[in-house]
Amino acid sequence: MTGRSAAVVGALALTVLAIPTLAIGARAGALAEPTHSSPSTMAFGVAPLALIENRRLLSYPLDQVWPAAIRYLRIDRGFEITDRDQDAGYILFQFPLEGQRIGSGSLEMFATDDAAGRASVSMSVNTGAGPVHLPNSILDGISAKVRAERGQPSPPPPPPNQEEPPPKQDDPQDDHSVPLMPPSEDP
Repeated sequence: MTGRSAAVVGALALTVLAIPTLAIGARAGALAEPTHSSPSTMAFGVAPLALIENRRLLSYPLDQVWPAAIRYLRIDRGFEITDRDQDAGYILFQFPLEGQRIGSGSLEMFATDDAAGRASVSMSVNTGAGPVHLPNSILDGISAKVRAERGQPSPPPPPPNQEEPPPKQDDPQDDHSVPLMPPSEDP
């Protein structure tokens, strides 16, 4: 993939994007040499920028997760929500960094079904700055908030009607009682 590469580290997926940067010093307009050279970044004279991303699947319907996510980001974390669209499934937010800097992030959500067949939400948090644990911390917080407000997820739906196979009949005389052990013998 030209200009992009992905690496999974534990539960944290790091997506590296190449963006052009200007060199300071040498000559005006020159592109900076990348710190981690690869054929794709060397060819285009760009330096990589890490975009930290984490994904999670919650076994709750989207209409229950969306408002909890908004409240968590705005009220519990104190982040500024800059844009949101429930139909498109995204929330853009800003958060304070060290000093006077501001970081930005996004939370993407879409409805799906989990492995048990329950209505669920797939969530992805991306941050371009801040601590490496921040996306996972946000997903943990949203998960805990939904669980605290809604309780445990609903049980999975029953499987489609399936006829039970008739029981095996080994011996027509069997009355399905527990077999008796023979009396013990003294040696």
